[in-house]
Amino acid sequence: MLKWIPAADGRFSVNGLPWLDENGGRLARFPDRAQESVPGTVWSLSSMTSGGRIRFASDSGSFSIRASHGSEPRMIDMSPLGHSGLDLYAGPPGEMNYWGTSTPQFGGETYEHTYFRGLRSEMREFTLYLPTYNDLDMLEIGLDEEASIAVPAPYALDKPVVFYGSSITQGGCASRPGNGYVPVLSREMNVDVVNLGFNGSGKGEPSVCSLLAEIDAACYVLDFHVNLPTAAELEAVYAPFYRQLRSRRPERPILMISPLYSSSEWYDKQTQAKYGGMRSIIRSVYEEAVAQGDRHVYTVDGCSLIGPGDEGRYVDGLHPNDIGFRQMADRLQPILRQVLQIP
Repeated sequence: MLKWIPAADGRFSVNGLPWLDENGGRLARFPDRAQESVPGTVWSLSSMTSGGRIRFASDSGSFSIRASHGSEPRMIDMSPLGHSGLDLYAGPPGEMNYWGTSTPQFGGETYEHTYFRGLRSEMREFTLYLPTYNDLDMLEIGLDEEASIAVPAPYALDKPVVFYGSSITQGGCASRPGNGYVPVLSREMNVDVVNLGFNGSGKGEPSVCSLLAEIDAACYVLDFHVNLPTAAELEAVYAPFYRQLRSRRPERPILMISPLYSSSEWYDKQTQAKYGGMRSIIRSVYEEAVAQGDRHVYTVDGCSLIGPGDEGRYVDGLHPNDIGFRQMADRLQPILRQVLQIP
């Protein structure tokens, strides 16, 4: 027999959803009050739980979930598992191993998925990654009836790294929730993260910046740019976004990432002009910040993460696949370790 426990139960640690308590346990990335201030598309996307994790230790020999979603797992460039699955990892931070992914159902009905059953009863630490591109109307975790639940090991830092950006930041198009560059960095660096990537909607609105600044972060990673239609439109919002965030968090590191190399840059002059212009704008904002005395601002050229010579890193020429995300994480990790001053 299993005991079924709501995911927001206090015996579990919920990471990556900073306003969970304010929302009364609703699994979402923004507080309910944000509906009145952020663009409608951003609000809708904030119900998607990318970056959310349920963490705990237990001696249960079984592990199942019950889940339901508000939409079906249908995207042309993502598998149902990448869209709506839940990844289970076992092991403490820094030593986690992948144990499986739930299989979401079409039709919207509540489904159950069993990751394992009948194992020997011994304490193990678990991390359950929530869906990248879907919400959770309901999530319960099923453990052995007599199983104990304990607090998981702490992360290396007591504050999260907050990522803000586009669909790439959100995790499109990884094959499953644990394979985006943000969760890979979290696992390998043993740091908590908040993923505020919004598909097609990372556009640097002041209302979104205000919400970012509410989070007491170890570092803010700004990975927004290409969702703006033109370089000129990015120029209009990028420096104001940085200044607004810096005014609220004067001592926190800010890491600016410029666009990855897009495959269409090989031949499309319009894309070359847009992406090249955006890289120049971000570099200029960074240099101006340094010139004005900001000692906590950093930048990374996106082409150093995925560049013109990196074949086979994309699903569609724009969104990384698992190989692309792994490369991004590997190349970004030493920079982020330096920024965070962790070995």
